[in-house]
Amino acid sequence: MALTVRAAPGCDSAADALRKALEARGYRHGGAARLVLETGDHGLQLIREDVQPALRLHLDFAAGRQGYRLAHAGHQREGLIRAFGKLPRDGHVLDASAGLGRDTLLLAAHGFRVTAWERHPVVYRLLADALARAATHPDLAPVIQRITLLEGVADPTAVSPPAMAAVFDPMFPERAKRAAVKKDMQLIQALMADTADPDGEQTLAALRGHVERRVIVKRPLHAPALGPDAPQASVKGKSVRFDLYSATGPAEATAASG
Repeated sequence: MALTVRAAPGCDSAADALRKALEARGYRHGGAARLVLETGDHGLQLIREDVQPALRLHLDFAAGRQGYRLAHAGHQREGLIRAFGKLPRDGHVLDASAGLGRDTLLLAAHGFRVTAWERHPVVYRLLADALARAATHPDLAPVIQRITLLEGVADPTAVSPPAMAAVFDPMFPERAKRAAVKKDMQLIQALMADTADPDGEQTLAALRGHVERRVIVKRPLHAPALGPDAPQASVKGKSVRFDLYSATGPAEATAASG
């Protein structure tokens, strides 16, 4: 079933540009859900209209607890930040799967310069739109300026010099239906007919070969590790863990000799 691009009143030109951009990517929604990507004065939102009440996903980093936490809170207790270790606060890191942007923003709020990729064209546009709006917020503008968001599959070989570290949060099929899945993830699962990353192990290997220090893989707490190699260590939280893998490529040797 095709995803419909719709304009709120007065936003027809934005909807036309969005429709053309998705067509240029050859994108077609392959799932059974009836989805609408709507442009409006307050940005993009993804709507699922074949359920009642309709589900809506509108990313807004400048409002509510998310924006306040990013702009004002300390981040040292966050599991992801602890997994990165004692990297310089202004170090360059990679996010190979930006998704809805929460980890990307957390890293940038901590002080890292972040290059992030999102491969799904609809999710990329939702996130790019939210980041552009957040960049106009006085408290969040310095955070957003540290983020470079790219569309497509993560390509660490294109980053020169190599980044210090990377995080990867691969999507895997749900083992069972869970009523407690958050609404935003229900929409993301409806958007992606196959929620598994087909090349997760290859992405991990590419990241390890093109960063200086380590790669962190974010996994559900009791899920198996990604790939054939066991992680060197893990940082565990209440529902997720961060598996740590050392770098394997030329960047590691350069860093060791420096």
